[in-house]
Amino acid sequence: MKRLLFVLLIVSVIGLMPAAAQDDAATTLVVQSNGDPRTLSGLYANDGDSLSVVTFMAEPLILGGENWGDQIEPALAESWDISEDGLEYTFHLRQGVKWHDGEPFTAEDVLFTFNAVLEESNAIDWRPNLIQNGEPFQFEIVDDHTFKVILSQPDATVLTALAIPIVPAHAFESLDVIDSPYNTINPIATGPYRFVAWNTGENVVLEANPDYWRGAPIIDRIVVRFIAGVDNAANALLAGELDFARIDGADLTPFEDNPDFVISTAPRDLQRYIGFNTQSPVVSDPAVRRALAVAIDRQAVVDTVAGGYGLLSDSVFNRTVFVYEEGRNTPYAYDPQQAGQLLADAGWTDSDGNGILDKDGAELSLRVVFSGTWGLMQNIAPIVYDNWTAVGVNVELAPLDDAAIYEVLYENTNVEKEYDAFLGGWGLFGPEPDHYRNYMANETGFFAYDNPEVTDLFAQGRAETDAEARYALYQQVDALLWEDLPMIPIFQPIGVYVYRSDLNLEEAEINGTFLTGIKFPGLAHYE
Repeated sequence: MKRLLFVLLIVSVIGLMPAAAQDDAATTLVVQSNGDPRTLSGLYANDGDSLSVVTFMAEPLILGGENWGDQIEPALAESWDISEDGLEYTFHLRQGVKWHDGEPFTAEDVLFTFNAVLEESNAIDWRPNLIQNGEPFQFEIVDDHTFKVILSQPDATVLTALAIPIVPAHAFESLDVIDSPYNTINPIATGPYRFVAWNTGENVVLEANPDYWRGAPIIDRIVVRFIAGVDNAANALLAGELDFARIDGADLTPFEDNPDFVISTAPRDLQRYIGFNTQSPVVSDPAVRRALAVAIDRQAVVDTVAGGYGLLSDSVFNRTVFVYEEGRNTPYAYDPQQAGQLLADAGWTDSDGNGILDKDGAELSLRVVFSGTWGLMQNIAPIVYDNWTAVGVNVELAPLDDAAIYEVLYENTNVEKEYDAFLGGWGLFGPEPDHYRNYMANETGFFAYDNPEVTDLFAQGRAETDAEARYALYQQVDALLWEDLPMIPIFQPIGVYVYRSDLNLEEAEINGTFLTGIKFPGLAHYE
């Protein structure tokens, strides 16, 4: 980030007909996703393919948390009060909201959701959001539409930490949700679109929720069609098989000055990066990591894989984070000669003349893992290989299939890792820098990184409620991470969204801080 029923004959026809021919062009929208979602549950959706579907269906109490935009705004909670001591947050829930099956949304659903997240056996990514000093937040139902969160000490991250999609208590038999049918065949939510069918390998079909609390969406049906790769998506747009897609990195020439299409751009709350296993003896020295950063031609990556649509990163934090300040950190400019000198200063030289740097009898060899099914990473990998090989690094590129990449990278909670470096992308973290704590203060995370000074500053930042004091603390975190480089931030993408001109999406907000590219799922067209 972190799904099947209907008349199959109708669904099959929808999946095969060109977008423009499906029902009336004003009532059906075909959008693109790379492939099948891993889950249909908002509790587990934290990957792009899942969010491409779930964001149309599910909603949190508040927008602005991870995966839910860059502004703190009311959603299922229409307002909230904070006690003078900062220890109690009282949320006033929207009345009249219904689940997709017609049942009323109440505070019982909020309590169930947060308790399910806290249940360790459910292995839900958001669990650390609800824990403070090793103890979980306390929850209290005041009445059907009033919910209270009680803290042990002030916590500035509460509002974004609670931006977790709410699920209906009545859809589960117990708090054990990890293997529930809800996750794959019966996702009931409150959002603008409700689930109809998941045709594996083809699409997910959603239909408008007539009882949506913002008003019934004007577009009756959304088909999320699985087409991997921006070039394929661009071709599908031209062929009328898609109505809306993000295609930065593809050839835009056919869409330019074309009255049938609109091109819209928006910076995305995402980062493309090279991550390090900081426990690897080869890259455990920050000086080596800095040298490897100087050895990467980041602009070539932007030009080659993103068609020039990207902003070179100058922080580990994305630009949506409130502490981000352009130009604060000195960029790691591409300079192979300087990279070689920095490596020599760190003790790595070619002592035997074989073209590979070595130190104390060991060669500078890096095993770099990445998704072999993600086209973007496949395109970045050769550039990394060429750049690092040119300065004397023995690089082993190791593309992995989806199951292996999750096992080796994302699900491995051991300090020992099977890689020295990896290619990755992350984001949709919103305005709160504390979200980065889960990765930058976690020795079992995929960076295996836990600098005590950074960890302490993150803890202070979470507990500090004064805005200026928080800014100063995270300014220090920013500087330390830029110096220590557990990851090399390469670029933040600029999304290029192309859609049919007759969709009138000018009325909707194209927003790159949402995975779908549209701020309000359902195109913000509400009656």
